[in-house]
Amino acid sequence: MKIHRYLKDRLVASLGKKKILIVYGPRQVGKTTLVKEFLIDNANSVYYNCDQDETRILFEEANLEKLGFLVKKYDTIVIDEAQKVKNIGLSLKIIFDNFPDKNYIVTGSSSFDLAESVSEPLTGRFFSYTMFPVAEVELSRDKNPIEIRESLETRLIYGSYPEVITAPDIETKKEIIKNITSNYLFKDILALDIIRNSDDLKKLLQALALQSGNEVSYTELAQTLGIDKNTVKKYLEICEKLYILFSLSPYASKKRKSISMLKKYYFFDLGIRNALINNFNSLSTRNDTGALWENYMILERMKYNSARGFDPIYYFFRSYDMQEIDLFEDEGGVINGFEFKFTKGNISRTMKDIFDNDIEGKELKIISRDNYSEFIGG
Repeated sequence: MKIHRYLKDRLVASLGKKKILIVYGPRQVGKTTLVKEFLIDNANSVYYNCDQDETRILFEEANLEKLGFLVKKYDTIVIDEAQKVKNIGLSLKIIFDNFPDKNYIVTGSSSFDLAESVSEPLTGRFFSYTMFPVAEVELSRDKNPIEIRESLETRLIYGSYPEVITAPDIETKKEIIKNITSNYLFKDILALDIIRNSDDLKKLLQALALQSGNEVSYTELAQTLGIDKNTVKKYLEICEKLYILFSLSPYASKKRKSISMLKKYYFFDLGIRNALINNFNSLSTRNDTGALWENYMILERMKYNSARGFDPIYYFFRSYDMQEIDLFEDEGGVINGFEFKFTKGNISRTMKDIFDNDIEGKELKIISRDNYSEFIGG
């Protein structure tokens, strides 16, 4: 089964705009498969894999003659895993400034090194994109709504990595996501040479998996794990830059009923989350279905907005009297709110009053498994 990724359409639309196109995202999410499609679509193209030492070394020498030799014969140049190249930003600047009419597509599995390396030398010269695991909106191209709904539980448990989605049976899906978790997740983190103790990091991620949807106290996590609070913050920052986690900050209203304190953390893929705690049980036997649903809905909404080229600011909201809304989308000052319930639920009158009068929001909705399809572009 070939999955058409929406990011390809966005990249195609940006070709010819004289910008370097940088695609971030975790390993195994489909970046290499995606960019290699541009090699097929463009006959005069070349692919460089910087995971290979000999290729990485070629790009590390900031010499115009040598760098020019790598690109001048081609119309489209794909540079994969560019975060491996020391000072890649400077090399890309030299290439782009001297050969600006070519198409450049660059990928990175970590925004930790690559984003910092390119931000200054490539100012004004690039567009960046995030590639997520497979979105439901992408599945809807080839599957009918009934098939997608019937496989919802599978995605909540085993996640949405391309290889997992296309695996033929449940046992294969489980083995694939366990392999990604053990062989790629910590490999990339430890390769940064910043985190020395992988056991502490694994325990931290397991703790976050078990409190999904809750506000996170760095102090409490530090006490639980027996490590320094600043170490916890550093580890979480790294996990976000490696696309293992993403966070929501609390929305701070100008009026008295809002509270602004701790962040919430969610997983970039639920299969990774469940593999970390070794829980692949069916939804009927789990006590964390609500947390899975909240994570899934926020993540799928982010994918859907990205597919449409929308870039709202995301928050959660909790009032002093503990009224909570799972997700706020702030698009140019217009706020829509969403509360996620796997089964049907109701918005309290108190919460509706806060949203209408204190937040002055536009629309507040309950999103359940009965009505979620439109919310995520199905």
